Amino acid sequence: MADFDEMAVEFELDMQHLTRKLHSALDLAQIEAMGMTPRPFHEDTPIKLSDAIYLPVLGGEVLRNGQRTPSPTFTKRSLEGAIDAGLLEGRLHRGKMTVTIKALRMWLDNGAPAGVKVAAAKPARTPAVKSNRERERVVASNALARQMLDALKTNKK
Repeated sequence: MADFDEMAVEFELDMQHLTRKLHSALDLAQIEAMGMTPRPFHEDTPIKLSDAIYLPVLGGEVLRNGQRTPSPTFTKRSLEGAIDAGLLEGRLHRGKMTVTIKALRMWLDNGAPAGVKVAAAKPARTPAVKSNRERERVVASNALARQMLDALKTNKK
């Protein structure tokens, strides 16, 4: 009986491994279908500053469907300022200033915002949040317009 239990556990582990491989293959096929090509992404890979603000290390977000949310705290300009001040290691790569994840982690561990002007912390704005805010603004502007019309009507009488 113990042999059957052991075989059942091995089978379950193999199926989980196979499922993970199938999911990663499906993700790669979807990325390719969207016209996006995966690229190497290591600790020492040079990343343009305009792309670095989307890294999770800085508080950004990159979704599987290709949508990106920038860091609520750091901007491209704040990274440039840190490089200019010598607090963050940056390199020119193909004519663009780049950083690595390793350099960003070291900068954050050493107290990143000290001496660098950063944007005020804002919550991440995913598309759902943006559409909710737009709906709230429309409702608020309609309510304000109705109040103004009501005030005009009462003033006429």
